[in-house]
Parts: sequence; structure tokens; C-alpha cells
Amino acid sequence: MKKQLLPIYTILLLTAALTARAQTPDTSRIKGLKTVTITGQKPLIRQETDRLIYDLQADPDSKGSNLLDIMRKVPYLSVDAAGNVLLKGNSSYLILINGKPSGMLEKDPSQLLRTIPASTIQHIEVITSPPSRYDGEGLTGIINIITIKRKTDGYNGSINLNEKFPANGPGSGASLAIKSGKLGLSAFGGASRSDLPHARSNMQRHSEGTLPTFLEQESDNRTNRRSAYLGTEVSFETDSLHLLTGLFNINGNRSAGNGFLFSGLSNGNAILQQYHLDGRNNGESHGMDAGINYQISGRKNKNNMLTLSYRYMTNNREQQYQQAFTDTIKYNVPGYRQTNNETLREHTVQADYVRTSRKFSMEAGIKGIWRNNRSDFRYEYYQPSSGKFEPDTSSNSFDGNQNVLSVYNAYTFSTKKWDIKGGVRVEQTFMNATFQSHSVQLHQQFFNIIPSLIINRKLNSNSSLNLGITQRLKRPNIYRLNPFTDRSNPSSETSGNPRLRPISMTNLQLSYSWSGKISINTGVSYAFVNNMFMEITAFDTVRYITRTTIENNVKGGAVDLDYSMNYPIVPWLNLNINSHATYISVKGGTTETTSIKLNTWIYSLNTSTSFRLNKGWRLNAALNVASRNQISLQAYTNGRISSSFGFNKELIKDKLSCAAGINNPFTRYRYNRATLSGTLFAQNSSTQEYFRTVNMSVNYNFGKLRQGIKKNKRGIKNDDGN
Repeated sequence: MKKQLLPIYTILLLTAALTARAQTPDTSRIKGLKTVTITGQKPLIRQETDRLIYDLQADPDSKGSNLLDIMRKVPYLSVDAAGNVLLKGNSSYLILINGKPSGMLEKDPSQLLRTIPASTIQHIEVITSPPSRYDGEGLTGIINIITIKRKTDGYNGSINLNEKFPANGPGSGASLAIKSGKLGLSAFGGASRSDLPHARSNMQRHSEGTLPTFLEQESDNRTNRRSAYLGTEVSFETDSLHLLTGLFNINGNRSAGNGFLFSGLSNGNAILQQYHLDGRNNGESHGMDAGINYQISGRKNKNNMLTLSYRYMTNNREQQYQQAFTDTIKYNVPGYRQTNNETLREHTVQADYVRTSRKFSMEAGIKGIWRNNRSDFRYEYYQPSSGKFEPDTSSNSFDGNQNVLSVYNAYTFSTKKWDIKGGVRVEQTFMNATFQSHSVQLHQQFFNIIPSLIINRKLNSNSSLNLGITQRLKRPNIYRLNPFTDRSNPSSETSGNPRLRPISMTNLQLSYSWSGKISINTGVSYAFVNNMFMEITAFDTVRYITRTTIENNVKGGAVDLDYSMNYPIVPWLNLNINSHATYISVKGGTTETTSIKLNTWIYSLNTSTSFRLNKGWRLNAALNVASRNQISLQAYTNGRISSSFGFNKELIKDKLSCAAGINNPFTRYRYNRATLSGTLFAQNSSTQEYFRTVNMSVNYNFGKLRQGIKKNKRGIKNDDGN
């Protein structure tokens, strides 16, 4: 355990030394000082009362990176070995774009983040202690991505073209801002192609019981994916007191894959089952959200305002798998196909009122969310006698509604040294679900009181201490509620659970920030969670398969340690360190007799450095270390060490630049290993994927602006979980 924490303690000691050096004047050189040159630099990280802000436009590496790569450098954020973004080591957070949820981020946000050029993003806000005006959703907090919003009459924008091979593929992104008098328009969008030429996998499973068995599977899969997105926002200032804004976002992606699988089940030397499977899968999804906000400001104090908002969102996803079996031994299941069509529709109405004075401010609001989740899933088995696919009786239709009504009231007190935000939010949740084929209906209600308190103490002009106490919720969405059973691999089945209840978590966090030549952010927090839903896998001794579902089966706590530092050692050399460690202590299971206890550390460390050379050249290098990740009570994945080297060159100052780099030059393939164990089985799987990749990009900025595009200061923020 001590070995795992040693890098963090070493970094803390290094930072203390560097901080002391930055604050101590070099008196030996004072006599020879004849001229002083002061160079202003835009701060990369700044701490506000309830959030930390990472400015991508102040990071030179943003010109040649995608958004996912840059997130490794943001305090409190990390990226695990599978490429998923974590907030304080946890995947249960809310992610927003410009303060609003988007259908683009409903299912797989990391896939979208890989396609967004970092140059099209203004900054990232990390809110680890959300105040009461935010919905209770998002257990560990909120990640808010703010796109570029230019500020003057005229136009401005950027275009980025990029390529990565042999895996993934080309992509493009752009942003645009136009302002003319009282009318303003901002937009961002992009498209990408992501190909995985080979993903070779191997799985071995040992099972116990009256007939111990050994299962081994080998597979090779190829997939490709096409995606595109577009986000727009329009504002019209009718006069100095009235502002009308509207937004419209669309996104879509299409994927296709094929592969083969060899499966052999044996007992000693005897073959129980054996087959070759040829599979094809296709998927398509598209989403849209549109909204309108009307803001009225006070005549005497324009910071007093009333905002009325409406938003509509829809997201549709279709999946289809088709399997054909050959060379079968003692396996008489015919070929089959499965289809799952999911639809999410959501209406939101909200009213917010803010009243301010010199030291005090009050805000209050009311909100209603009406959410409908639908799923139609079908299983069809091939009938050799007719040569057709016939529907199976397990096909069904799921229709679920989740309605949330909430009110909140919050107060802020500010002085020269103190900022205190306190408030309470009350939420009532109504959930019901219907199954068409079985005439089964489920009804649930949940009432939650969600307090929050944030205290910020400014120690001096460069540093502050922050204390946050919050309670957070996580409601299950369609992907976890949907009872559709995925049978794409005949040896395992996975399904959702429409009976899931929301999770409640209490979080206490203390953080310290320093902003000077060295930028430092540290934090320690403790969180307690009850009734957390998590996957549970059991072995079916009759069918020799594993079945995985989701249950409200976990309770316990976690301690988080976060540390980040950005240090310009000399004007041409910059060092960035971002680290996180979590100690988890939880237990859960399907029953008390099968209860599982888990006590483990999870940590990550990202270091990067950049060298500024003459004539617009910049070199960069990064090293990322991620420990094994506990993905459930029963399963964990292996850790990862990755590296990258690259450069970017400014061809035309502040206009045209290019970048190139290589990731993991010393390792061609990565083996993603997962271990899963239960009462009667133990399973190990490994997937080989391309690890060494080469990427290139070109970024072009155009236009000029002179005055800001005005935006609503309040709007709909459906801070719902995943």
C-alpha cells in the first residue's frame, strides 16, 4: 500500500520546494538588475467558489489534441485504461455542454470527447460540490464543457482537421461565432470516422458445482463507426432588460462490425459443447435537443432577474445482432438475431429568480422534468425447415416514465475574505414501468431533501481554502432500466433492471488552491453511499452460462486524494502533474449470505511537459499511469502505462498551426485484461488492441470580434446521471 502512495507524497514534497523557490527572491542578482521585462500570461487554472476552471485556450497543447487527451491534465479528472473519463476516480457524474445536457453525451460520452478538437473548446468547469440550483444528479459532481463564445460585432471561428492511424481514423471539427448588433450566433460541430481493424480476444472460465467445467473462447472482431454532431445557440437582445436565447443540437452515429468466435466447453477431456460463430452487428443512433430561454432583468439592478425556460430532448438508438453457427458439437441452437430499439423523450420546464445586493444574493426556482423511456426488443431464431427467422416468446416492449418535480432556495454571502453558499433542494420522483407482453406494471415514488453548503476562504490574493458539504443523487436511466437481455455471446447474458431505485450519496470535501507562478490544487474528500446499483454476475449451472443484471446492492464509503500542479520551470519549459487516489471500502451482494466485501486502492498519475522553441515550434511529452480499475464488486481490469510524444508548429501567428505525435511508440499492442469471479466460477478475458498510433492535425483560426455575445445567466441544466 505504501508503494502506491509514494509517488503522491514525493510530488507533495517537490511542490513545497518549488513553491518556496517561487516565493523566495534571489538577492544575489539584485545588484546587477538593469532592466525588467514583464510578460503577461493567461492563467491556465483558476478556482472560483463552487468550481475549478481549466482554460484550454491558455494551453498550447490544445491546438493538436482532442478533448479527451486534454482532460488528463484537468484537476480532479482522469482517464482510465479503457479510455473512460473519471471524476475523482468515479464514472458516476454528470457531463454538460454549455451548462446544458445533450443527447450527444447520453450513452458513451468518451466516444464523443475523442472526436472534439480541444481547440474548439474555451474551458472546462469541474464542480465537485454543486450548489442547490443544480439538480441533485451526478454523484461525484459535474463536468461542464464550455465552447468558444466570441464577444464582438463581426465573426470568428476555427477549423481543425485531424488523422489518427492505424486505429481510429480521420476527423474534423469547427466552431463559429457571429454577432451583429443585438443578434448573436454561436455554433460548433464535427464529424469523425473510428475504425478498429482488429480486436482479438481470449476468454477462459472455470466453473464449479456438480459438474465442473472449463470454457475457452477465442474471437477476432472488426468494427467501424461514423459520427457527426452540430450545436447552435442564438441570442436576441430586444432591449437592455430582455434577452431571448434559443439552442438546437443534433447528433448521430452509425456503427457496423463483424467477427468470428470459437467456443469450446469441456469437462476434463470430454467435450460438452463446441461451435464456431460468425456474427454481424449494426447500430445507429441519433439525438436532438432544442430549447428557449427568456430572461428579464431588473430596471434598478440588472443582476436581479427572472428566467423562464423550456427544453425538449430526444434520443433514439437501434442495435441489431445476427449470429450463425457452424461446426457444432453437441450444440443444437439454431442461428438467431436480436434487435433492441430504445427511445428517450424528455420535456423540461423551469423558472428561476435571482435577487442580489452588495454582499448577499438569493436565488430560488421550480422545475419539472417529464421523461419517457421506451424499448422494443425482439429475438428471432432461424428455422431450417422454413428457411426463415421466427419470433421468440421472450420478445417484449418496455415503457417507462420518470417524472421529477423540484424546488430550491439558496443564499450567498460574500466579503473580501469569505464566500459562503448555502441552500436546500427538494425533489419528488415518480417512476412507473409497463411490460406489454406480460401486463406487468411497476410504480415507485422517491422524496429527497438535498442540502448543500460551500465555504470559501481567501487566504491571500493567490490562494484559497474551500469546504464543501453536499448530498447527491443518481437516478437510473434507460440503459440500466431496460430489461432487454443481450445474448450476442451465447455463453453470457446481460440485462437491465426496471426496479432500480435512485442512489443517495453524502460528500464532504476540503480543497486548497494556489495560483501564482506555480498553480497548485489539492483536495481530500470522503463520500458515503447507500443502495448503490452495480452489476452482479451469477453462474447458471443448468445452461453453463453467466447471467448479469443490476441491483441496488452496495453500500460503503470512499476517501479521495487529489493533487495537481502546473509549473513553468523556465519561460521555455512547462511541467504539468495531475494525480488522484481513492481508497474504497464497500460491501454488497444479492443476499447477506453472498455478501462481497471490497477494500482497495485505485490511483492514476498523469505528467506532461512542453518545450517552447524558436520560430513557433513546441515539443511535448506525456506519461500516464493508471492502476487496475474496480468496475464492480466482482470484476476489475488491469492497469496501464502509456506515453506520447509530439510537436506543434505555429505557421501563421494566432491563425494557422499544425501538430503531429505518436502515442506509445514502444508498444504496438495493448492487452486489456479483465477478471470476474463469483460463488461458482472464475473468469479471465484478454483483448488485444492497437496501442501505438500516429496522429496529425491542422488548426486554422479566422475572423475578428470586438464585443461580447450576450447569453442568459440562467437556463435549464438537467443534471441527470448516466
